[in-house]
Amino acid sequence: MFDLDEDVLFSKKKASHEDDEMERRRLLQTLATLGITSSPIFDSLQTIRDSVGQSLGRDERLDVEMWEETVAEYGYSYLLTPPQQLLREVAADLVAVKQAMSRTGSRDRLFRPWCRVTGGLSFLMAKTLCNLGQSRQARPWWATALDAAELSGDPNLSMWIRGEQLIHGLYDRRPTPVLLRHADAALDGYASSAYRGIVDISGVRAQLLALHGRPAEAAAELHRCGEIFEKLPGSVAGDVHSIEGWGADRLGYTQAWVYAYLGDRDQLDQAVSQTHRALGQSDPRPRFRVQLALLQAIGYVRSGDVTEGVRHAQAVYEAYPVEHRTTMVTRLADDVLEAVPAAERRGSSVAGYRELLASPVDRRAIT
Repeated sequence: MFDLDEDVLFSKKKASHEDDEMERRRLLQTLATLGITSSPIFDSLQTIRDSVGQSLGRDERLDVEMWEETVAEYGYSYLLTPPQQLLREVAADLVAVKQAMSRTGSRDRLFRPWCRVTGGLSFLMAKTLCNLGQSRQARPWWATALDAAELSGDPNLSMWIRGEQLIHGLYDRRPTPVLLRHADAALDGYASSAYRGIVDISGVRAQLLALHGRPAEAAAELHRCGEIFEKLPGSVAGDVHSIEGWGADRLGYTQAWVYAYLGDRDQLDQAVSQTHRALGQSDPRPRFRVQLALLQAIGYVRSGDVTEGVRHAQAVYEAYPVEHRTTMVTRLADDVLEAVPAAERRGSSVAGYRELLASPVDRRAIT
């Protein structure tokens, strides 16, 4: 009635300064375990900065805007930074955001923007853990990201997270029927929306149908994916350099994936060429290009050209730096070998590729 905060009305115990400091030390110790150290000099400077900001009456909205920009910048660095390094950077930023957000109540005007930042960072943590082969450890981060996105009131972020979770589930080899059920549920009621996540979900649904041996349905879903793509805002469809974008490169990659697993070499080569045109000569994303090349190798093997497919895959994978071999890269490399018919697995070229994949280098470890 009097617009009192629930905590005030029911006199719930508030965390003391000592409690806040204890949690701060615990979080810093956790970061140290990850190899992230905090300099006393920078901690002192941060204390001074906070004090000066309070004296100036600093608008905390500026802090939120700074972190929103940081999340946006991760959209670019994610494509280039080794996941082991990205893991540490995102972890440190999550701690910083947690500390900044601790002063915000659920009715504060900045609560939803802070939730959006937290959702974005948690989403990046989940993706990075999946890239390191730690899909089980990523599960609670996916849940945290979705919770934060829902609290932020941003349906575009929520659908994007759901779509990316399905994509990583595909590469983590979760059961296809389970992922299809989740995709159908996510699309229910949103299929005609121009959210960035909807085109993700439609694309992964086409991939799942191809993997499940339903080519006609996969082709129909690809067509729907293209229609959704045409409805995307120019800021999304025209961005091929950030994970926040979903441009013609992503559409071409999705088509290449479907045709590769269906063994349709002609359509695959056409989709790969289309993707390279969308990327342009100056695109700096080697990981994306490696995945595209491995898809091409899978399609060649599935279409019957085992020698060319394996040769192509070995040349690409062998030259790619170990620290950039994310789960998506290694899964596609493994799928080339798995596509080779049993009768042809004893050939010298296949044996050499098998030895490369079985090398003692830990391809997915967090170091």
